[in-house]
Amino acid sequence: MTVDPDRLRTELERACADAGLDPRAWVVWIVDATRPAGTTPIAYLQPAGGVRPATVVVFRAVGSERVDPYRLTAHRLAIWRELPGLPDAALGPMVRHELEHARRWERSGTAFYEADERLRASVGRSGYAQLPTEREANAAAAAYARRTLSTPELAELRGCGEFADLFADEPAPADVVAATLKLIGEQDMSGVRPQTWPARTVVGGPVIELVVAAL
Repeated sequence: MTVDPDRLRTELERACADAGLDPRAWVVWIVDATRPAGTTPIAYLQPAGGVRPATVVVFRAVGSERVDPYRLTAHRLAIWRELPGLPDAALGPMVRHELEHARRWERSGTAFYEADERLRASVGRSGYAQLPTEREANAAAAAYARRTLSTPELAELRGCGEFADLFADEPAPADVVAATLKLIGEQDMSGVRPQTWPARTVVGGPVIELVVAAL
């Protein structure tokens, strides 16, 4: 798959409509490079987050000088332009998966999101698919795929090993927040609250930029 900016904008707007999110609140970077082996093809960065040494490679490739000016004012996505081996039909469900993480941030706030990031760091890649927030995002993306893709496109996606977790038909926990806090041994729910979103949106949003890798 080669990610085209115009098509990405269309897929983002469609997925935002499905998720009930404002597309004007998004900034997306397409890194003009081939996805390095072993890296995530697309990633979401919550508004309060920044680019750090442990941040996923695709956001480090975008660079903090591009990402940080949008802190607290936008949801942010980064994706490699060249995604070898991934079918074209995967783009919409991949975007919808990341948007579910944004929905979780808006419902549960930065404190919960930081707790989820601590859990991610502790389980490593082997336990990644079983994270409550990943199961939630996979369920949303799988349902979206079934609603929007043709039968041949769904078959193509199912045949791609990278999307095995997407179609595992494992439901999300009834209470994603409680399940996450239980796994990291935290009981304090005081930091879990709907996130207060800035009144303004990104001017001209969604902003979609094709950028040269900063790495």
